[in-house]
Amino acid sequence: MKVLVAIDNQPSSQATIDALIKMHWSEGTEIDLVTVFPHGAETVVIDGQITTSIAEMEKLAAELRNALRHCEVTFIAGKGDPKTVILDLAEQNHADLIVVGSNCKSTLERLLLGSVSQSILNAAKCPVIVAKTPCCLAQEASPGFRNILVPVDNSVYTDVAVRWLVNFHWAPETRIIVAAAVGENTDLADVRQSLERRAREISRLLHTNNVTVEMVKGQPEQAIVNLAEKHYADLILIGSHGHSGFKKMILGSVSHAVSQAAPCAVAIVRGLAAADQTWHRTGAFKKVEPVFTSPGPSVRVEKERRDISAHIMPGGF
Repeated sequence: MKVLVAIDNQPSSQATIDALIKMHWSEGTEIDLVTVFPHGAETVVIDGQITTSIAEMEKLAAELRNALRHCEVTFIAGKGDPKTVILDLAEQNHADLIVVGSNCKSTLERLLLGSVSQSILNAAKCPVIVAKTPCCLAQEASPGFRNILVPVDNSVYTDVAVRWLVNFHWAPETRIIVAAAVGENTDLADVRQSLERRAREISRLLHTNNVTVEMVKGQPEQAIVNLAEKHYADLILIGSHGHSGFKKMILGSVSHAVSQAAPCAVAIVRGLAAADQTWHRTGAFKKVEPVFTSPGPSVRVEKERRDISAHIMPGGF
């Protein structure tokens, strides 16, 4: 596996290094640490103080080499616009994964300052892990990710995300929570079937019985964040359709919203599945007609709405 890691001298870089150490990479994994400086500079200076330098970044690279001796770790100093340089390097080096850090900025700070991490997440053609600074509930001293939350919908992108788990060596005690957020009038039997199918697949792929399922009601973005807090998740794994522009505007993007609000690291699995031509239906669980009572003796009627997914915005990721 080839991994491109964006680092700077902000608190998020240490979170990124910690996340890399916790991932349990396969022997021979190639990890490129990339720092991007302005054109013609080898430092970044803000208010008269050096905040990022090549020397500081080389120290982080040395720390990672010592921790991951079975991996090939290299350091690259790029120049230019961070988002452009990182995405170009990822494409040139055929990266299988991009890892970036997030400083847990508030919504206002993201609006005013922008976010390189979110820009990369928007445009990346491969999976992206967004590491978080220690504002999360996860145990920072943990030797690896121990509680992984896997939100699912009814799409192929969830299937791909589940299979992506096998790229890493998870500790036997790792707990995996497969969850779904459902809205009103959702066919709960359909959701339960989907959850149990994904749980069985994860158990088979990872040779573990430490997999549980959970179903909650609510908007997917907030429900996922709430579940992460409830289970002290240190990693959320989400499959993404990777739409941009008009389709993304219509469908929304649960994965992007979660990556911003989550209290822990988030892995967005994208770019591994062909585009679904039925994107307007992708991810929707079955719906049922609201239950009503007939004028006669307490007769409850419930009819499955066969084509409702064509008219309901999916809760997919």
